[in-house]
Amino acid sequence: MIDRVKTNGKAIASVFMILSLILIAVPADIGAQPSTHKVQRGDTLWSICEKYYGDATLWPKLWEMNPFVTNPHLLKPGDVITLIEKEDISKKKAVSEKPSKEAAKPAPRMKGIDLSALTVPATMGYLSLTKVEPWGEITGSTKSELGAEKGDKIFINFMNRPDVKPGDEFRVARPIPVRHPLTGRMMGEIINIRGRVVVKEHLQQDYFLAEVTDVFIEFGVGAIVLPIEPVSRCVQPMATDRKLYGNIVGVKDDRQIIGVGSIVYLDAGFRDGIQRGQVFEMVRISTVPYLNVTHRTLQENLAEVSGAVLKEEYLVDLWRKVLEGRKLYEFPLGKLMIVESRPVSSTAIVLSSSEPLSNGAFIRGFAWTETPDFLTTLPSCPLE
Repeated sequence: MIDRVKTNGKAIASVFMILSLILIAVPADIGAQPSTHKVQRGDTLWSICEKYYGDATLWPKLWEMNPFVTNPHLLKPGDVITLIEKEDISKKKAVSEKPSKEAAKPAPRMKGIDLSALTVPATMGYLSLTKVEPWGEITGSTKSELGAEKGDKIFINFMNRPDVKPGDEFRVARPIPVRHPLTGRMMGEIINIRGRVVVKEHLQQDYFLAEVTDVFIEFGVGAIVLPIEPVSRCVQPMATDRKLYGNIVGVKDDRQIIGVGSIVYLDAGFRDGIQRGQVFEMVRISTVPYLNVTHRTLQENLAEVSGAVLKEEYLVDLWRKVLEGRKLYEFPLGKLMIVESRPVSSTAIVLSSSEPLSNGAFIRGFAWTETPDFLTTLPSCPLE
């Protein structure tokens, strides 16, 4: 009898041991999203967002969470990207999609500003404060090496990127060095988008044959190629805190005069509180450096300061006065809207202008309680 109890006890203990091993081997949360992603060759922030969330447009938020990333389409294999909590995204979607009990009828869909009616979104480009490393470079053409046309065949050196394959599409660009218009100090480069190509054939080593699919601005041998970034043509305008944020430091295609429809680049980004869709006023700032002296613009004061270092110090001093709440004289010149925000720079489109203006204009937040008239006259589109 005692032997039988011992035998049964051993059997029961064995069963419990097997069950505990099974429970340990099974993950507590099968299918749970990981908290990080290890970068593989060819990864970009939007491809990571598409993989984990099914929404590539979340890449600015992912970039904000990973400030060590300097270029969203040139990630270093092996780097670890901190992911957005999927539960947070689900909660936001659930709140936005929850029907209102008070609404007898479905609310009308929110309208956005249709960028495609004001510019070509794919050509807007951006300002990078660090040198952009290209994916490849155009080394030759079957026709003109100076001015490619749609349908032309070109040769591209993809610089040891084994993941490139026939069918891949790329943007053609030219980096344009840019200096701060108020200090003369070198800032970085504007990535000027000039066209698109599609890879047709792998020739040898790093060389591929590609076909030109779009030409926005003339390009040829020496132009660089970059991955295509998703650009939504519909932007929801948003009010902004009424304060100074930064300066316009560049204009698309290096134009001298800024007017309605101009694409401009700012020296402030989402680290400064700037987001896609925010509307700003462009303002000219005047100061009174001495008593009993007529108001003078900042540009006029800077013109009397010699040397880039001194100009930089002057501008720093001006921003110190702004932060301290000192009295400055601001003259509104028009409105612009942010179409893309990066960590320390952003791209915007001018929506209205009371007079022609040039580089160096300050941007100030623009707030409203009811939709301003100038926004209601712009081409609209349904937001998704």
